[in-house]
Amino acid sequence: MLEFKNSLASVDSSETLPWCASLGQVPYTKTASWKAAGSDCCQWDGVTCNPLTGHIIELDLSCGKLQGTIPTNSTLFALRHLQSLNLAFNDFFPSSISPKFGRFPRLKHLNLSTTSFTGKVPLTIAQLPQLASLDLSQSDYGLELPDFGVFVRNLTRLRELYLDGVQVNSNATMLLSLTNLSTLMALSLQECNLFGPLPSVVDVSMLPRLTILDLSINLLDGKVPTWLFNLPSLNKLNLEDNKFFGQLMVIEDVVSNSSLTNLSSLMVLSLSNCNFSGPLPSWIWNIRKIYLYGNRFTGELPSRVDISKLSQLTVLNLSENLLDGEVPSWLFSLPSLIVLDLSNNQFSGQLDVIEDVATNNMTLEYINLSGNKIYGSIPNSIFELVSLEALMLSSNNLSGIIELDMFCKLENLTILDLSNNGLSLLTKSNGAINSNVAACTRLTRLLCSSCNIIEFPNLLRNHRHLQALDLSNNKIHGDIPKWARVTGKYSLYYLNLSHNFLTGSLDLLQWKYLQVIDIHSNMFEGPAPILPPLAQVLLASNNSFAGEMSSTICMLASLQILVLSYNSLSGEIPQCFKNFSDQLSVLDLRSNKLYGTLPSSFGNCNNLRTLDLNGNQLEGQLPSLLSCQGLEVLDVGNNNFKGMFPYWLGFLPELQVLILRSNNFHGNIGTSKAKYLYSKLRIFDISNNGFNGTLPSSLLRCFNAMMNANEERGKLQYLGEFMYYEDSIMLNVKGHNLEFVRILSVITTIDVSNNKFKGEIPKAIMDLVSLRWLNLSHNNFIGCIPPSLTSLSKLESLDLSSNMFVGQIPRELASMTSLEFFNVSQNRLVGPIPQGQQFATFENNSYSGNLGLCGYPLSKKCGDNEAPSQPQPRMVQDGSDSEYKGTFCWVMVGIGYGCGTVIGMVAGYYIIIRRNPAWLLRFAHRLKEARNQLFKERNQKLLRV
Repeated sequence: MLEFKNSLASVDSSETLPWCASLGQVPYTKTASWKAAGSDCCQWDGVTCNPLTGHIIELDLSCGKLQGTIPTNSTLFALRHLQSLNLAFNDFFPSSISPKFGRFPRLKHLNLSTTSFTGKVPLTIAQLPQLASLDLSQSDYGLELPDFGVFVRNLTRLRELYLDGVQVNSNATMLLSLTNLSTLMALSLQECNLFGPLPSVVDVSMLPRLTILDLSINLLDGKVPTWLFNLPSLNKLNLEDNKFFGQLMVIEDVVSNSSLTNLSSLMVLSLSNCNFSGPLPSWIWNIRKIYLYGNRFTGELPSRVDISKLSQLTVLNLSENLLDGEVPSWLFSLPSLIVLDLSNNQFSGQLDVIEDVATNNMTLEYINLSGNKIYGSIPNSIFELVSLEALMLSSNNLSGIIELDMFCKLENLTILDLSNNGLSLLTKSNGAINSNVAACTRLTRLLCSSCNIIEFPNLLRNHRHLQALDLSNNKIHGDIPKWARVTGKYSLYYLNLSHNFLTGSLDLLQWKYLQVIDIHSNMFEGPAPILPPLAQVLLASNNSFAGEMSSTICMLASLQILVLSYNSLSGEIPQCFKNFSDQLSVLDLRSNKLYGTLPSSFGNCNNLRTLDLNGNQLEGQLPSLLSCQGLEVLDVGNNNFKGMFPYWLGFLPELQVLILRSNNFHGNIGTSKAKYLYSKLRIFDISNNGFNGTLPSSLLRCFNAMMNANEERGKLQYLGEFMYYEDSIMLNVKGHNLEFVRILSVITTIDVSNNKFKGEIPKAIMDLVSLRWLNLSHNNFIGCIPPSLTSLSKLESLDLSSNMFVGQIPRELASMTSLEFFNVSQNRLVGPIPQGQQFATFENNSYSGNLGLCGYPLSKKCGDNEAPSQPQPRMVQDGSDSEYKGTFCWVMVGIGYGCGTVIGMVAGYYIIIRRNPAWLLRFAHRLKEARNQLFKERNQKLLRV
């Protein structure tokens, strides 16, 4: 025993603390009492001996702060008389489970839960002849069980099997092997990577004692088979977080028409976060704890039920469904109810709870399904729910006036959520505290967003246990009351006061344990708040904070999201930002008055996902962010950064949004030959800079995400969805600057406008078939507009204005039915404008500055001397004549301007027939040089003017 103790270390581990706390245990070093001199090992902590023989029969070192490895030669395996071994909630990484764990001949109970063992589970454990309880659950997915059927085949005495987090990696049909375990009472296979449908038929008589079945958080699909509801002893069924679908009413039909009578034993049912639909079956009302949230159940709750059958209902969670109608009155007449969660549905009706001043009685008014108003006193109302601890009605269509203090009548209430309805909450911020308010001291979470509140609720006075407070989207004006600044001083961890009219300075240090702070969209002023030491999230955008940023923010080791955008912060960004918290995921300082240079490097930024510095006065070189390998959104637009294009951007593997617009970058866009360069990029905006040269095809060919934008299953998805933060960017779309508060993954755009790019439109653009917005305006692009742009079938906005494009607008573009914005103004285009489809919606300003264009919507009509509007001829296939292809539209246009359309067409025909255009190319080259010289002289004259 002492040898085993000495082979391990004793450490403090915060990871095991929550697990031990859930069991009511406090971790401590149990082996500290193991001493050799004159001690009896049977008196040591965690050790139990047989009183007759003195052999150690039980060893419980759970939550013992142990760390180290347990090799095969460990003296632990010399304890041959062990009947129970519990090593749970310690750290034995990187040990694998030794096969010798299967060499305890008398072992009945083995618990290796959350011990960080790795590798495969040895089959020798399945050979323990007396084993009744086995727990190998792991939180870090380090264990694998290769063959479940073989493993359980000989465990004929097993009563409890917990394999949560062990990778079984098997089709669900392997559950048929359980029918050999007639003594099995509890089976838990959470997060085991089970997949496929459950077996349609199972002989439930072979599982007569199965009481607990947990298959949650897997990849199971199909319809739930009825045999699950015919297990004779089933008490708890958990199938949540799978891909099941269908209606539970089908099971109800089987129940009512067969011998399925065993639902009376079912006390806990969790089918949450699946894909069930249809109405709720009537048999669920016989269950004590009902968890059906996160599905697509529809219809109304029954207007009448047998209350006697609901006398033991304690938990009813129907949130995040599509249920509608009015909340029936019987729900407020269940004294056993502890949790009632109807949030995120479509319930409607009026719920008025106000105090009758004349009689000093409270009344509950509601509208029943027939539409008649019913008035009731406190008995038979919500205030009879004497056991209620959590009431959540948020995000429905409820209306009415409620005096918030009245909920203090519910003396056990700890969670109250009335947010996002049409309710108006009356509060009392002044005057004496009545006895009702005094009873609210057990309240830990008060969530009243969008409840038309005009002042801080009086029930928060002297509140010492408040953990979460949400008063966002209300009408609260002025400073935070002094008494409210000490509410939850040592308990508050979540505070949301956003979207109010709060003013004054803000001191957050008074809340010692505050972790999430959302105060955005108010009128706070003064310096940016100093954050408490445990802060993880600060959302403080759209206020009037001013002054310099404090360097103390760099010392917050847990900070994950920092948003101070749309304020008036000034000064330089503290140089300590280069050593920011390695937990930082979002840094958003958009639209302030920050100046100076950025830190020369960023060290601990591997978790940084969003860096938004848009709209400041930052200057100098953009420092390398190569260490930020998780960066998805980089927006440094509208600053004064300078230098060449940052080549290192291509080595950020997760980059999806790149905005460099409106800076002083210049030169050619260099590209690397890295294989996966920019492979996830969806938004590329380098507009309003000084970039020149050609737009590299090698760069465009890297934009794989623009070739196949994420539109899976028709579901709209957003880039980097966070619980607290949504990326916000400004893009020029369809001729207007638009702000996108959330970035859809289907948004794909290239904006290189207002630079000095030259050459023809790269052919590589035609491969970006998921591109939606393309802006090449205000550059020096030349040549004809390629008809192959039609390959961009999803293109909604195409801006080619203010370039030097020539020739006709390809008639093929009229087939682009998604095109909503089209601008080719200020070019040198000629001929008729294509007609029909989307082109019928474009106005004159789409074509202005092209004197050779004619046709609707221009007033200039097309005459007989205008070129026909058929597609321009495609001269040759891809090959050795590419130079000839590239110059053909210039030749045709030059001849058309100089000698008329007829001569031009004849010359073009001659080229097509002879396929030897050398003389014409030389002529076109001289014509092009003369034209360029003419434009050069004209521009010089304009500059002098």
